[in-house]
Amino acid sequence: MSTLLPYTRNCFVCGAHNPHGLQLKFHRVGGEVRAEFTPQPHHAGFRGIIHGDILSTVLDEALFWAAASAMKRSCLAVELNVRFVKKVTAGEPLTVVAAFVADKGRLWETRAELRKADGTVCARATGKHMPMDAEETKFVAEDFLSDPAALATTELFPQLR
Repeated sequence: MSTLLPYTRNCFVCGAHNPHGLQLKFHRVGGEVRAEFTPQPHHAGFRGIIHGDILSTVLDEALFWAAASAMKRSCLAVELNVRFVKKVTAGEPLTVVAAFVADKGRLWETRAELRKADGTVCARATGKHMPMDAEETKFVAEDFLSDPAALATTELFPQLR
């Protein structure tokens, strides 16, 4: 079963109203977080090859959602490690898949991959996240949009109730 995760107005990756953003929709599928992403020519660095920072940004967002949805608490990235495995070209559909790995107390560990349609891995990432306190979570939650199709922000982050 797939559950659409909340999204914001302005985030570069998931912001529905950001005209310059990627406007990705993340879903929780079992123990993983997934999103589809087809990079465009304006995401390229070298001729038609997608810039590594765009790929890193997508991985970073997926890692956040893996941690936040597993722990039911918002968090901030404190470490992001990316390994690029294969080049990605404009127009090539990708799936980002992320999972929560471990709760180390004040640090949560996550992992993610960007995959082509045939399953080929283009990039791998690991991340570490630090949980936000309730006040910080309330502040950032003000940017989330209400969507009846998505998991309610208060359900995802119970401290908002």
